[in-house]
Amino acid sequence: MDMKIITLLLVASTVAANAQEPQKRTNRFPVGTFHQKNSNINGISVGLYSGYEDADRNVHTNGIKLEPIGAGIILPLLPQSPISEDDAEFEAPTTPPSERINGFNLSPAGTACDCVTNGFSAGYIGQMNRKVNGASISVIMNITSQHNGAQLSMFNESYVMNGLQIGIINYSQKARGLQFGLMNKATKLKGLQLGLWNTNQKRKLPILNWNFRD
Repeated sequence: MDMKIITLLLVASTVAANAQEPQKRTNRFPVGTFHQKNSNINGISVGLYSGYEDADRNVHTNGIKLEPIGAGIILPLLPQSPISEDDAEFEAPTTPPSERINGFNLSPAGTACDCVTNGFSAGYIGQMNRKVNGASISVIMNITSQHNGAQLSMFNESYVMNGLQIGIINYSQKARGLQFGLMNKATKLKGLQLGLWNTNQKRKLPILNWNFRD
């Protein structure tokens, strides 16, 4: 085999191996900013806003994340839903989340980030997260790709919801648990729906609807 080809293969394999190595994170205590990439913040993390433009932020907050100016303020202006349209899109390989919050994720206006929150997430106008394990609440809009726990807002949307949705309008592609609101819709439901109008894969009914089979 030509020596140039061998050299190129060796270089390519080295680059690929280095790309797969996890980034080392700097530990910060008791305060740090989530704008500093590759950080473990133990205590309080602060910053102006989170966004999807820094997908490689790689920040872990263990404690409280405070986001004074959140992108959640523009969520009601989105022309279409950012939630996956089908299982293939939902299950497609993705990069690690930009941020992980173990504790409280708080933003007065609301957050919109590629975040996984284990605990409690709250934003006044709206919020959008990749995944929440716990509870999330906002006034107008609450969008989460996968939500395990309680999701509360005027309008709740998720692709996968395991737990409870409470709002005026609740929607989930796959729901396991309870939807409670004026209008509830689940493409695939295993649980109960309580509301003025309820829709799932079996039937459409006012007041009470259900399905307990996969």
